[in-house]
Amino acid sequence: MSNTTDIIEFLNKLHPFQDTSKEELERVVEYLTTKSLQPNEYLFKKGESYHKTVYIVQQGRLEMHRQSGQMLALEIGDFIGLANFMDASSYLSSVQAITEVKLLGLPATELQELEELCFPLFEAFNRIIAKYIRDRGNTNRPITSHALCLPARNIMKSPLATCGPYTTLLEAYELMRKRKIGSLGVTDQKNKLLGLINFISIADAMLVQKANSDTPVLEVACKKDNTVNPDTPMWQIEEIQHDQNLKYVIVVENNEPVGVISQTDILNNLLAHQGLLFNEILTANSFSELSTFYQKIDNVANEAWENNHRTSAAVRNISEFHLALQRRCVELTLQEMEDDGLGMPPTKYAFILMGSASRKEMMLNPDQDNAIILADDLEDDIDKQWFQTFCKRVNVHLDEVGYILCPGNIMAKNNMFHKTLKQWKQQISHIIHLPNKKAARWAHVFFDFSLLYGDDDLVTNLSKHIIYELRQNSRLLKMMVADDAEGQAAVGWFNRLVTKRDESGKGKIDIKRNGLRIIADAARIYALKHGIESRNTADRLTALVRQGLFNLESIKSVNASFEELLELLLEHQLYQMQNNQKLDKLIDPETLSPLHYESLRMAMRTIKQFQEKLQVEFDVVDF
Repeated sequence: MSNTTDIIEFLNKLHPFQDTSKEELERVVEYLTTKSLQPNEYLFKKGESYHKTVYIVQQGRLEMHRQSGQMLALEIGDFIGLANFMDASSYLSSVQAITEVKLLGLPATELQELEELCFPLFEAFNRIIAKYIRDRGNTNRPITSHALCLPARNIMKSPLATCGPYTTLLEAYELMRKRKIGSLGVTDQKNKLLGLINFISIADAMLVQKANSDTPVLEVACKKDNTVNPDTPMWQIEEIQHDQNLKYVIVVENNEPVGVISQTDILNNLLAHQGLLFNEILTANSFSELSTFYQKIDNVANEAWENNHRTSAAVRNISEFHLALQRRCVELTLQEMEDDGLGMPPTKYAFILMGSASRKEMMLNPDQDNAIILADDLEDDIDKQWFQTFCKRVNVHLDEVGYILCPGNIMAKNNMFHKTLKQWKQQISHIIHLPNKKAARWAHVFFDFSLLYGDDDLVTNLSKHIIYELRQNSRLLKMMVADDAEGQAAVGWFNRLVTKRDESGKGKIDIKRNGLRIIADAARIYALKHGIESRNTADRLTALVRQGLFNLESIKSVNASFEELLELLLEHQLYQMQNNQKLDKLIDPETLSPLHYESLRMAMRTIKQFQEKLQVEFDVVDF
């Protein structure tokens, strides 16, 4: 084996191990083996039994020939056999050396022990798993949308506002403030890009680095930001911004800045390609017309999927379509009430949606989960009757449009979900201070709520009340964790997928109950505990990182798993709709490609670990 110091230095340069201490790396090195391959020699072939080793490429290049026919180049720093490590399955691909190759081997038994005892190593493998799932999604799904294929030159703002390297912090700040822009490129005398500055980097320089206002930007605030060339397609730019949490990307040609692209630029470009139908919904004049729009959900979903590289973004677009229909349905109901001589609302109110609708995670056939918050000045029985009539009509009309009545009667026409702000606060205070199992399940449904129509102040007021009460008594959160634990990730011993037989006898996985809901539940509980106002699951996970509550890389693996399951579910339901089948959330793993199968298994493993972390933190074992 090579010198220990050299190997530690090599591992430390690899992204998965960058946050691992020298002591932890020394523990890893103790178990390492080495292996050499000559050009054209196989490391293993498809169908060959698992070597019980995870390999790291230390030198040379290899090719992985997947069962699908896809060829993947493997280079220095890549991990080989990680999927097989999870369940000791036989190899589904073949790996062949292209040049002379040197490999480091981590024996599976020791690796499993290290992963359990060494948290940094556990985090390192989460990073690898997240990258694997993301890469699988990036290579497996073709980009066909015209909007996503547009090159950077078509959407960039040009020219990029710039300043010289010796511009002071104060001068740069004044320039951005005067021009009402959020960033400046920093260039040299030959107009070559040196980096980017923005308000945040200036604030960091002055508050953290204690720089003076007359300090040149190049010394303290200039950051070499990500750059793309003018031909880079929009989907790649969006992916760079998402993965690295960048607000701006600079477009360069021959290292000279020619433009800048912000997250808002990409969003506006996508909206411009899908806004026509939304405008038609806003002007619909009847519930039957809205029903006609609802029947186009498969077209809307397909377009959203094509126009967004990440499935979570596509699902948000699908949700916005549903929300637009439901808002217009409320507006038409209000008009109907007035036309019938019942007048307008006698006081302020907030018609709210709960669950996936609130999180903007609706799929193709959501049912109704709604409620109403009424202002506390509601006293007259006639006024109360107005709102009872209004809610009944809204629920009936939503059903006519396509949103079926909630089987559990979680709707605004039900008095249990039809209260004044004061009554809602009293009920919530009661269940938080005297919680039980039923209350915990109810909280999982109701605590994800957002405004559909009406007065947002009522929604904000109630949301703040919930956060305040939970800070006084968190026992309900613990019960919510226990309730969530009744649904488990679909992975068992040796990280094998666990299925349940349906009526036909086929083993299937409920992607929502045994995957997506677990992530959503955990994100909700953490958000409630830490006062995070976001509703969307991905937004909540991002907020947890920003507050320093989670490591970025561990959340990346959870986000990647969430994306993988969303993609499987959306693709599954689109197929069912196109083939006139009843929509469900049950996936048969045996119908998946080997690549999809491996990604699903890795995703379920990540979800299981995320759920276990939640349970340990809230001590539900002894609950």
